[in-house]
Parts: sequence; structure tokens; C-alpha cells
Amino acid sequence: MPGSALPRDASRADAGPDDRVAIVAGLRRIVKALETYSRAVQREFGLTGPQLWAVKVLARGALTAGELAQALVVHQSSVSVLGDRLERRGLVRRTRDPDDRRVVHVALTASGTALAARAPGAAQGRLMHGLRTMPAGELGAMRGAVDRLVNLMEVDDVNATFFFAEE
Repeated sequence: MPGSALPRDASRADAGPDDRVAIVAGLRRIVKALETYSRAVQREFGLTGPQLWAVKVLARGALTAGELAQALVVHQSSVSVLGDRLERRGLVRRTRDPDDRRVVHVALTASGTALAARAPGAAQGRLMHGLRTMPAGELGAMRGAVDRLVNLMEVDDVNATFFFAEE
């Protein structure tokens, strides 16, 4: 009807095309940096990004498999596969707790410690560190926005444990 104004969605009024372009460009830069880094680590050290991240986390001290999964923000089954590969390479040693056989301790070997000392920091670790430095309110808003984007893209059911890994 001429002359009648349609109500504007206030949540959409503030975001223009420049905001959408900047968001997509920022996401592309983050994903590209993680991908490039992962390929470089694979070439130089023969490890995937997640494997290097696990080695770097373990360089701070031995952990249980559950603690390592928590540090890497993945399910314990993913750490089991990761541990198998690192153990085959001679970088970690896994031992069962003598008091509770369900608990597995994961520690770097001498080779793992040497590799951790010469390897660069893990990109996914840098991402987690950056998120830890954000104020709680900003982090909560970002989580809500990412959750909404995942829902809008209909990718809620996509299982993604690590960036760029065959783990």
C-alpha cells in the first residue's frame, strides 16, 4: 500500500552488505591461515596440525587421555586415534594407570620433546588462546552468532573434530 511503511527488522537494520562481506572475508582468512599452516607443518614435520597441537600441549606435561581431549576440545575417541598415530611415530608413550586401568596417561617421549622444542606453536592452539583472551560477554555473543550461522547453513549435524586433519 502506498505511503505505508513496512516495519523494519531492527536486528537486520544495522548490518549492511559491507558487514556481511567483512565477516565472510574474515572467516576466509582464518580458514586459509589454518589450512596453510597445517600444510606447512605437514611438509616440515610430517605431522598434521592437530598432531602438532597435541605434542605442544603435552610439552607442558603429561596428561590423561581425558585431560588431553579437554585441552584439544575434542571427544576422547579422537584423542585415541591421535594417540595411536603419535605413538607409532615414537613421539608419545601411553600407559595405563595402575590403580584405575580405564585411565590412560599420555606423555611425550624424548623424540616428542625434541620435536616440540623445535616446532612452531600450533595454529589451533593460537585460535583457542585468542578466544580465551576475549571478554566473556563478547565471547558469548560470538558463540551465539556462530551457533546461529551453523543453524542457518543447516550444518548442525556435520562432525568436525579438528581443522584439516585425517584424525
